[in-house]
Amino acid sequence: MRPADAYELYVRAWNEPEGALSLLEECWAEDGVYADDEVPDGVVGRAALAALIAETHEALPGFRVWSTSPARMLAGRIGVSWAAEGGDPRETQAGTDVIEFDPDGRIARVTDVLAVEGSRALPAERQP
Repeated sequence: MRPADAYELYVRAWNEPEGALSLLEECWAEDGVYADDEVPDGVVGRAALAALIAETHEALPGFRVWSTSPARMLAGRIGVSWAAEGGDPRETQAGTDVIEFDPDGRIARVTDVLAVEGSRALPAERQP
């Protein structure tokens, strides 16, 4: 699998929670790890990530995520900035993902660094 294709399926999993597990079975390594500021120890495996995606959609109805920069291949990893919103009232988030791949091209690890208030990575409406 090409890393760009794996990344596209991964983003779809976040935006299509009802099909997340099926999408992750295509693009996520069996023991792949997702970690961010809210789950710093990470979640391991497809089912655990699909559950985190479902929890996110339950907590933030209408949740959507999209890239705000081109995905760049750097030393065999993809780096990409993103934004997301959802919930009622609407909450906006932003961050940068560093995505590592296994030898088959599946995602082995995502390290998601969330933007902080005052960061230029946040959408303009969130800037102080």
